Formats: sequence, C-alpha cells, structure tokens
Amino acid sequence: MILPRLLLLCVCLLLAAFPTSGIAAVDERLNQLVTLMIQRLQLSREVAWSKCQAGIPVADPVREARMLTDLKVAGRQEGLTSEEVTRLFLPQIAASRRYQEELIAGWRSGIDIPKIKSLDLATQIRPRLDKLNRKILRQWEVVCHTHLDWADREEAERMLRNRGISPDVAKIAVSPLGGK
Repeated sequence: MILPRLLLLCVCLLLAAFPTSGIAAVDERLNQLVTLMIQRLQLSREVAWSKCQAGIPVADPVREARMLTDLKVAGRQEGLTSEEVTRLFLPQIAASRRYQEELIAGWRSGIDIPKIKSLDLATQIRPRLDKLNRKILRQWEVVCHTHLDWADREEAERMLRNRGISPDVAKIAVSPLGGK
C-alpha cells in the first residue's frame, strides 16, 4: 500500500518538475520549421533537375549572396538580426547545394532520372523558393530564441533522413538547431 502511493508521489513530483505543455509547444514549433526545411530541400530537387538539364553549375555565388541579402532585409521586418538570418540560411543554402550535387551525380551515374520536364528556374522555381524562404524566416523567428539542445537537433536530423535526405545533407541543414 505504501509503495504504490510512493510511486504515485514520485510521478507527480516529476510531472510538476517537468511540465509537458512547454515541451510540446517547443516540439511543435520545431516540427513546423523542420517541415519547411524538408519542403525547401524537395524544391532543391527541382532546382537540380533544371540545372542538370540546362547544364548550369550547381553553385551560384552571386544568386546565393543576393538571396541572403534579401533574406536579411526580410528578417529585420520579422524582428531577426542579420546574424540570426545568416545562422539559419547559410546552412540551408549549403545543404541545398550539397543535395543538388548528390542528385545530379546520381542521375549522371545511372540512377533513375525524373520523368518530368524541367521547370524554368527564374520564372517557375525561384519565386516558389523565395516564398518558402519567407515562411522559414517567420518560423525561425519563433524558434531561434527557444532553448534547443542536441536532442532537438538529432530529432530534426532524423526527420530529414526519414524523408530520403542523405545524412550529410540533413546534418548540414539542422546545424543551426541546438547542441552547438
């Protein structure tokens, strides 16, 4: 009789010490950000196919620098510093570049190529990418000041890998999330 009551008391004390409502809210915000990261990498697949078909190099330092500058301006409107925007988007750009390189290398080595016509980068893909980047910025504003630890980053990385993203690309994309 005493043991079950003691066990119940311990459980109550643990629940009081670690309230679940705050944990769930952080998880949901992080899940939304990671979902947007996945969508961005999926869009990178379309970028890769377009670049592969057109013979355009994956790396585009001028475009990447202009995009980062535009994101810093948009980030200020969301209440983010240039450093906070850079902390998130430099890894996103690097992950996208790496993913594109992996995809193109695979297609060139005989892995099944997409069966769809490539889309135009300037008029069809980049506007969608810019819109998605703005959504990521808004979600990053919610998450970037939240305490995230290595377990959050590991969970985010697992989510990307579960969507077919390579471990290397996933690691790059989630590097801004906790566990420095």
